[in-house]
Amino acid sequence: MDRETWLLWLLADSQLPTGGFVASAGLEAAVQAGLVHENAPETERDSFVEFIRSSAQNQARFALPFCSLAHEQASQQLGSKDADAVTDDAVAAVLEPLQRIDDYHQAMLSSNSVAMRASIAQGGGLLSLFNRGYAHAHFMADERGQLGAQAAKRLQRLARLGEVRGHWPVIFGFVCAAIGISLEHTQQLYLFQFVRQIFSAAIRLNLVGPLRAQALQCDMQLFVDGLLTQHAHRRVAFETLEDMFGETVVYTEPVLELYQGMHDRLYSRIFNS
Repeated sequence: MDRETWLLWLLADSQLPTGGFVASAGLEAAVQAGLVHENAPETERDSFVEFIRSSAQNQARFALPFCSLAHEQASQQLGSKDADAVTDDAVAAVLEPLQRIDDYHQAMLSSNSVAMRASIAQGGGLLSLFNRGYAHAHFMADERGQLGAQAAKRLQRLARLGEVRGHWPVIFGFVCAAIGISLEHTQQLYLFQFVRQIFSAAIRLNLVGPLRAQALQCDMQLFVDGLLTQHAHRRVAFETLEDMFGETVVYTEPVLELYQGMHDRLYSRIFNS
C-alpha cells in the first residue's frame, strides 16, 4: 500500500477530530421546518434523498472550486524550485495565495453566519490536527514537508490573531497538498466527507436508521461521481468577467442556504449548524 492511500484512509475516518460531527449542513433546520420529513414512511423518504442531492450539488458548485484552487496553489508553491529552503519568504509565498482565496470565501459566506461559523470551526480543527499530528510524521521530514509544516503553523497563528479565517475548503485543499494527496483524490474525499456528514446527522436525528443510511450512501456514488465530472475543473476566478457574473462559484440551492441560516433560531437543536 502506498503512502497516499494510507493517508486517504486516515482522512476518510469518521472519527477524524475536525468537528464535522457537530454540523448537519442545515439538515436539522430543514427537518424542523418541514422541508425534510422525520420518521416518514418509505414512500416519502425522497425528501431526505433530495436534500442530500441538492446539498452535494451546492457544495460541488460553491465550495469545491475553493478547495481545488487552494490545493493547486499550495502544491505549486511547495513544489517550487524556490522552495528548496524553508525561509520566511518561502513560507510567505505559500500563504499569500491561500489568504486571498480564504478572504474571497469569507466574502461569499458573509450573508450566512451559521455556515461561516461552521466552516471556520472545521477548518480550524483540521489545521490544528495537521500541526499537532501530521506535521510530526516521518514523511514530513524533507524540505517540502517542513515548508508545509511551517506554513501551517504560521497560518494557525494568523487565524488566532484574526488576520485570516481559515475556512474549511481552503484548509482542506492546503492540508491535502501538504501531505502529498493528489488533486483528484482531494476532490473525491472532500465531497465524500460532506455527504457522509449529512448521513451521520440524519442518523442522529432519527431520519433514517444506520442500515438504511448505508444503502442510500452506496447509491450516492454515481451521483457524486457525476458532480465531479461536471465541476472538478472549476476554480475560483479573481477579477474576471466570469467571476463578476458569478459563474465560477455560485449557490445552486438558495432555499437550503436560507434554511441553514435559520439554525440559530431553532428552539431546540443538537447541532451547531
